Order: sequence, then structure tokens, then C-alpha cells
Amino acid sequence: MTPLSTREGDLEPTEIETTVPPDETPATHCPYCGRPFPTEQLSTLHIGDVHQTEWTGTEHEAYEDAYQTESDELFIYHLKVIAALVFVFFGFSYVYVFVWI
Repeated sequence: MTPLSTREGDLEPTEIETTVPPDETPATHCPYCGRPFPTEQLSTLHIGDVHQTEWTGTEHEAYEDAYQTESDELFIYHLKVIAALVFVFFGFSYVYVFVWI
């Protein structure tokens, strides 16, 4: 699997300023650049996307697992969106047929 690459003109990951609210503590930090993350999965995905030249074999395996998990979650989300659009389309169709005709 290949990670997402940055588009031309995008900010480099080290140029993005991040702050953690004073009443919260991040779940983890990137071991390479120190960026804070709210979950371990986001940190793992960050390492795989930004620090590929520096990561270890264990981090590579964790990235593959996190990437697959995120892909599965995104697929389920897309199915839900499609189902909602179909429901809305047929709902409007039935309302049109039974109310206005």
C-alpha cells in the first residue's frame, strides 16, 4: 500500500502549527517530529505518511493495520452515505407520485 502524498502547494507536515488545549493531553506524540495526536491510530498513520524513510518494521506493520482499519471504516461510511442518498431519492419520488399526481 502506498501512503497518500502531498499535493503541490500544500504545507509540509512540519510547517503545520498544532496546539493542544490546556485542559487536554495528547494520547501520543510522533517519535520523529514530536507532533501531538489524540489517538495512537492517527499517530501511526502520520508516521506511515510522513516518516517512511525513518520507520521501523514494527511501525510499518502497525501502519498497514491502521491503514486497513481506516479503509474499512471509510468504506462503511460510504455505504451509509449511498444508502441515505437512495432513501432520500426514493422518499422524494414517492412523495411526488402520491402527493402531487
